[in-house]
Amino acid sequence: MCRIVLLVVFLGVCVFAGSTSVAPSPLPSQATDSLIASMPFTPPNPYESLEQIPPSQFQDVVVRYDRLKALSEDKAQPKNVRDFARAAQFFYKERWDSAYFAYDSLRGRDALLDGSVILRMAKCLFKLRDYKNMRVVLGLYKNLDQDASFDRVASRLRIEAAMADSTLSDRAHADSLKVFVEKYPKSDDAAALRYRYAQYLEQFKQMKEAKRIYLRLLTSASNYKDSAFAAIRRLRKVRGAPETLEEKVAYARMACAKDNANECLTLLDSIRILDSVLVSLSPEAALPPPEDSLQKKLAPSSLDMGTRIALWEKRAVTLRTLKRDDESIKQFKFLLDSVEARPLWMQSILRLYRNNAARYEKEIRKMDAALQDANQFSKENANNLWVKGFEYEQKEQYDSAIVCYRTLSHKRFKNNIKRQWAKFRIGFVYFKQEKWNEAIPALIEATKEPFLWSGSGARMFLGDAYMKIGKDSLAREAYLDCIRDFPLAYYAHRSRMKLVEYKLMDEKDVPYAHGVRMAPEQTLAWVRASQKVGKPDTTYNPERYNRIRTLFQYGFSDQAFALYDEARKKNAKRLDFLYEYGKLFYEMGETAAGYRLARQFQNNIDRRRLMAPPIDVLHYLFPVPYMDQVKFHSGDRIDPFFVYSVMRQESIFNFEIMSPAGACGLLQIMPATGKMLAEKESIPNFEPRQLFNAYMNIRLGIRYLVDLKAEYNDDYMYVLGNYNAGPKPTKRWQAAGEGKSWDVRAEDISYWETRDYVKRVMGNYWIYQEIYDGL
Repeated sequence: MCRIVLLVVFLGVCVFAGSTSVAPSPLPSQATDSLIASMPFTPPNPYESLEQIPPSQFQDVVVRYDRLKALSEDKAQPKNVRDFARAAQFFYKERWDSAYFAYDSLRGRDALLDGSVILRMAKCLFKLRDYKNMRVVLGLYKNLDQDASFDRVASRLRIEAAMADSTLSDRAHADSLKVFVEKYPKSDDAAALRYRYAQYLEQFKQMKEAKRIYLRLLTSASNYKDSAFAAIRRLRKVRGAPETLEEKVAYARMACAKDNANECLTLLDSIRILDSVLVSLSPEAALPPPEDSLQKKLAPSSLDMGTRIALWEKRAVTLRTLKRDDESIKQFKFLLDSVEARPLWMQSILRLYRNNAARYEKEIRKMDAALQDANQFSKENANNLWVKGFEYEQKEQYDSAIVCYRTLSHKRFKNNIKRQWAKFRIGFVYFKQEKWNEAIPALIEATKEPFLWSGSGARMFLGDAYMKIGKDSLAREAYLDCIRDFPLAYYAHRSRMKLVEYKLMDEKDVPYAHGVRMAPEQTLAWVRASQKVGKPDTTYNPERYNRIRTLFQYGFSDQAFALYDEARKKNAKRLDFLYEYGKLFYEMGETAAGYRLARQFQNNIDRRRLMAPPIDVLHYLFPVPYMDQVKFHSGDRIDPFFVYSVMRQESIFNFEIMSPAGACGLLQIMPATGKMLAEKESIPNFEPRQLFNAYMNIRLGIRYLVDLKAEYNDDYMYVLGNYNAGPKPTKRWQAAGEGKSWDVRAEDISYWETRDYVKRVMGNYWIYQEIYDGL
């Protein structure tokens, strides 16, 4: 007789067995037969629905809602806190009826918030499409004359109500938009409303005026530049919208920054032709060139010289993008011959020459010499010397590399970032050759430079060099000096590991970054003892701090930040101010704002004070937001502290951030990568904008890191190399680094950004491991 045994795993599986007795239910991760063993163990994702929240609503609907829900249910909180938090809960969850009545009952509870409460009531009615009563509610506010902020927001609501009113004509809608942008030309939403107004003008066949507004948006710093560009591209195809030369130039500046290189060249040609025609028809339109310059020999033009030079440069760069190297070289040479010997253009020609080094060997030497002679201590020459030195290293032409680095170490390069590493690199080149007698004095010399990163690296490698010649006591002191110099850095952790590995100290005596347990008031006293500024400005006081806390608890985050901003401007260099408000922002779930202050704190404090700071200060500098989500998706596949180390470096914990290259969100995922990862995770209908949802970004970013970890056999150096620079260079570095020590492999990564990135992220990772006992 068969009995049915129910084996409970996360998803629920029924298994039929032929046993006459019932075995105890196994743990969820255990398998009892081949069927169960063959099934992947995938616990349900409790955050799946929240991953679909539109990014623009994420902070309100997820983070702030959860905080307010906890406050509203906390009986220990004052009644006002619980009531305001409950109203804000309804508001953030878009329960408009409930929110309206909740806020109506709160009018008069806090006189300073009456305007904000009325605006939320009006917003609820707007969402309920009760525009008539919305206008009535806005009229309840009695302090309108003294509150410009209320007037602006109320005007915006009235505009939106008018736009949503189907009884009004499109012309009336357009007029409403025009009135608002003329009254508030610098408001946060002015660009969005201008764009909408231009769309109406386009609908009314007023192409010239529409294009004028689109061009204004195109040349502004708004988020509507791309939309305006697309609109102008569309209007350029309309016969009724002819372009002036100025409009064509403005459009070309944007078009040439896009991927369509052929369109860019066509535009540049048309600008040149139109300019020539204008000058031939009206010679007086030609602008005089500068006196006593190469430019006097150029053909006359109605464009100013700055615009002409910018367009010539765009042509050279576009040709280079199209791999038309010979034409690009010719255009850059034209710039050098007709404008001036700019180092950047000389360096661009050198790069193009090096693409075909055998063909241009003579030209490379000539241009290299010209670059150094004409601009010996320029930024461009510093970059050129660094590239040459690194190329010589990779070819094991070490003497030539040292010559480049010695030249680069000249004081007249000032604080150029390449110069900061030049003396370190000299010592490192000797170190790689095992020339200890040359490496040690070179590294000692590098430690004397006032440069943080390279000085720390020189101290660590100095310790390594001393170990190679058996001078253990000197090695020990060099490692300890490295730790003291920059306690929270990559090289400090490596030095700690070497003190243990080489048995130079008992592990219990190694100065790890564990931090000191202190009460909150003791921690604040330590912070105040660490700062060099005097008395605080009067805006930094307990009353303001407590009011800001209350506003957060009431669900009025914008008002809280506005009140904080008044104090920030006059206290931005105070460590106690940065610490107290940063911690408050963390507590309120405003992670990006909190970490901005933590970065300022770390930049302003004497780094040697961080040798044994309070543990709360270390946790402040290395936070762990979104802990539940990071732990869930990491599981046992990857260390969650490694995820945090990447997140800290990639996005500074800002889920809304986007890099110039287009990488998105907390873990800076490119849209194409996000789409590929979404397919692996079986996420349907994925759109790139979802990468700005913090939970979605965490899920996909961790999946990417896990995949790379498997690909590179758990070698985090190359996981990070691939994450930052892609697979092709990373495979090359991996092959070249085979058999070398970790430290040498890291310094031999040829991309400046990636080498720096790997060390910073690994430094983050090791510090996270030292200061937390676990998650």
